[in-house]
Amino acid sequence: MANAAKKVRATFILYGNGLSLSDIKEKTGLKASEISMALCHLRKMGDLERDQAANTGKGRKTVWVYTYKGEQE
Repeated sequence: MANAAKKVRATFILYGNGLSLSDIKEKTGLKASEISMALCHLRKMGDLERDQAANTGKGRKTVWVYTYKGEQE
């Protein structure tokens, strides 16, 4: 899990903000459950915020879009 949190944090630093779970999955290659746990951990630490946005693809009508507000490395 710690490794997943590091990868997710690095993804936000590299690609910027406004990423959904599917964007993070595509960029990191992690499983959705690993990403979900890492996002939950980062939110509890206060490094991440989320907002709902309309989905542009198939499936759900709205998705969570995450914004990293922690320290940039």
